[in-house]
Amino acid sequence: MPACTMDFPAIFLWILFAVLGACFGSFFNVLIYRMPRDMSLIKPGSHCPRCKHKIPLWQNIPVLGWLFLGGRCANCKETISIRYPIVEFLAMLLGFAAAFLTEPKAFQDANIIRCFCLFWLLVTLIPIFVIDFKHLLLPDTVTIGGILVGFTLSFFEGGIGWLSSLIGIAACGGGLFLFSVISSKILKKEGLGLGDVKLLAGFGAIMGAELAFTALIIGSMLALAVVVPFRFLTKRNMASPLPFGPFLGLAAPISYLLGETIIETYTGAIHKVFGFI
Repeated sequence: MPACTMDFPAIFLWILFAVLGACFGSFFNVLIYRMPRDMSLIKPGSHCPRCKHKIPLWQNIPVLGWLFLGGRCANCKETISIRYPIVEFLAMLLGFAAAFLTEPKAFQDANIIRCFCLFWLLVTLIPIFVIDFKHLLLPDTVTIGGILVGFTLSFFEGGIGWLSSLIGIAACGGGLFLFSVISSKILKKEGLGLGDVKLLAGFGAIMGAELAFTALIIGSMLALAVVVPFRFLTKRNMASPLPFGPFLGLAAPISYLLGETIIETYTGAIHKVFGFI
């Protein structure tokens, strides 16, 4: 018996993923504040950092809650950082972008799984950028979460298949870990952090080893293009720690959307020049 599908106007799914993105943004605000302070993400519930007043659900509505309160705690009137609605609004836009770019037309459509994959890659850019740039840390919620999300989605139509997902996890996570160990021995300094290794393993789970390694190459090129001139202009020590996660995270959705085209273009160019591949 064929699976029952339910078609929706495209704008409905765009809005749905935008709302889902805003909800993720609300959680990311908690993650950004608590994770570097080694606080539980669950307890206590949402509260004012100053007066500890518990924030009721209606005041926690993404973006709108901050507007309703006029940017101040309802109890002590302490200013609530504008970062909160900005993060939620940005996540909402990224959720909308995920649905817009993959164009799912039904909940059983293969594109809905591609949409969830791209959604994860896009919205998690927020905590990756904020936390890694500021604290040189990548939260397990995002890195290990990406491995679990990717492997789960691989079982559905539109996913890459559970075997390809496992190979992506092993090849990308194991390969980058081995590279990090070898480079640290040769250079006599710490290589890539385990957070970067787990992050790439998550990308392997979502898009497979080939596209994940393409993301690694793109991320490395982005890092070189930005960091080298920045450190030269600011005269910073080139040996100081580099937050690689944001560049790797930015490269992931690029590779997911355009990776196959990039690989075909590259191999085609190599074939024309050298006559092989």
